[in-house]
Amino acid sequence: MEYNVVLMTDEVTFDREMYSMKLVSTILFVLVICSSAFAQSDSTKVAPSNSKMGKKPHLDMLLVDLNWERLIGMNNSVNQKWFGRGIAVNLMYDYPLRRDGKVSFAIGGGFTSHNYYTDALVQKSGGTQKVKFTKQPSSVKDGGKISLNYVDVPLELRFRTAEDNREHRWKLGVGAKVGYLLNIHEKTINGNGRKSKLYYYPHAAKFRYGPTLRVGYGAVLLTGFYSFSTFFQEGKSVNAINAFSLGLTISPF
Repeated sequence: MEYNVVLMTDEVTFDREMYSMKLVSTILFVLVICSSAFAQSDSTKVAPSNSKMGKKPHLDMLLVDLNWERLIGMNNSVNQKWFGRGIAVNLMYDYPLRRDGKVSFAIGGGFTSHNYYTDALVQKSGGTQKVKFTKQPSSVKDGGKISLNYVDVPLELRFRTAEDNREHRWKLGVGAKVGYLLNIHEKTINGNGRKSKLYYYPHAAKFRYGPTLRVGYGAVLLTGFYSFSTFFQEGKSVNAINAFSLGLTISPF
C-alpha cells in the first residue's frame, strides 16, 4: 500500500473505538438535555394563537437528520456504493423576527457523522505528496467504509406559514454550517475477510463549511447540505472532492 498510514493494533483500535463512542454519547446526551431546557424557556416566544391556547409552540429546536451521503469528484474508476449514510443532531435556538413566528433566525450547535463506502483506498499519487482515491482489487479491499465525525455550528433563516387547521405549518429554512473534524478512520475488509482500521489521514481537511436547506411540513422536513470546502486540504489532493448530504429531518419540538 503506497499511502503512509498507521495500522492500529486490536488493543489500540478498541480503545479508540470506545473513546469515540463515549464522545458521541456525551455530545448527544448534552444536546438532548440542553434542548429540553431551551424548549421550556422559549415556549412563550411565538405566535399569539399558541400562547392563548396554552399550547407550547413548535420551534424546531431539536433537529435529527437521517442522511444519504455522497462524495462528489471521485475518479470515474472508483465505485462508490449507493448506501452511504449518516446522522446529524442539532440543537438550535430560535429567535423570532416577527411576533407571529413566521420569520425567525436560529443558531446552535450539533454533531454530524458521515459514512462513505467505496472500493478504493487513499494513496499518494506517482511519487508526489498529493493523494487520491485509488480503486483496489477485491483481494485488497472487498468492503469497508470511511467514517468522519464533526462538531458543527449551524445557523438558519426560517420562514413559516400560518398554522392550518391541524396546527401545523409549512416551513423553509435557508442557512449554512461550519464544522470541525473530531476524528476520521477507515475500515477495510479484504477478500479473505480480514479486517483492519486506519486512523492516520494527515491530508484530511480539519474544517468544512457550506450551505444548508430545509423544507417540509410540521415536524418532518427534507434537508440538504453541500460542502464548499474539499474533503482534503487545499492543494494536497489530485481531485477536488466535496461532500453532499440529502436526508430527512425529524423535529420533535
